[in-house]
Amino acid sequence: MTATRTILAAIVVVAIMAVPAFAQTPRMNATGGGFTAVSIDETASLFNPAGLPNLRTFGTNLSPWPSRASANLLIDGPGDLDQFSAFYAGRAADNSKGWGAAYSHTDNGADIDQISLGYGQEFGDNFTAGASLFHVSNGDDNTSFDLGGMYQRDIALNTWRFGLWVEDVVDEYGGPFFHAGAAVELPAGVDIAATFFDVSDEVDSKLGIGAEWAVPMTDFIVRGGNIDGDFTAGAAYQWSNFEFGVSWMDTDPDDMITAGVTGCF
Repeated sequence: MTATRTILAAIVVVAIMAVPAFAQTPRMNATGGGFTAVSIDETASLFNPAGLPNLRTFGTNLSPWPSRASANLLIDGPGDLDQFSAFYAGRAADNSKGWGAAYSHTDNGADIDQISLGYGQEFGDNFTAGASLFHVSNGDDNTSFDLGGMYQRDIALNTWRFGLWVEDVVDEYGGPFFHAGAAVELPAGVDIAATFFDVSDEVDSKLGIGAEWAVPMTDFIVRGGNIDGDFTAGAAYQWSNFEFGVSWMDTDPDDMITAGVTGCF
């Protein structure tokens, strides 16, 4: 059991420190993981579940609970690494609550499956909180849960978000780990965010910074970032209720390229 926990801890620590590789979505990867602690896209259940009630969609909402889902694949990276992920998030029309799920499969000499289920609730005064259940299967099964809080406020022409994400609350794989982030939505379609991973320096603190720009008068989105000195970049094309995105990460020993499709309904 001790050996199993050690192996699992190593896997998860690598995942935490390798964010956004762990995210496996073009948006997170391309922006250096900067949006992780303040995620309001389909990845919120895996990261900060407090973002679920604030879920942002695009296109035309076809259901009474606006939803967002994506499927993502590593198309180029280290020769023995394969990754696939799928995410879903939905919220109430009045942003009072939200829910989400995530699944990822990694094959790096051993098969690792990860599942996350999350729920978030608004508590007034622009504050939301949430919790998510996180399960890892790599021959053994281990389950923990995360907690999160988020504060969102409009200031002048900008919208600010501040988030705190507490990972592995019950110390199933070395936690708890504290991650803090902030994001600002500026005019002209510019979003900037930063996440400080492992604030308490339980393993190794790192900073992810990223930005994205919805190019005016076009359907293109340009993204860039930096995670602990490694540069990231990407782009997306958005039409109707769908988006196709790609990302590039300057990782060691090999660069990583991820592609994915996101849909809103």
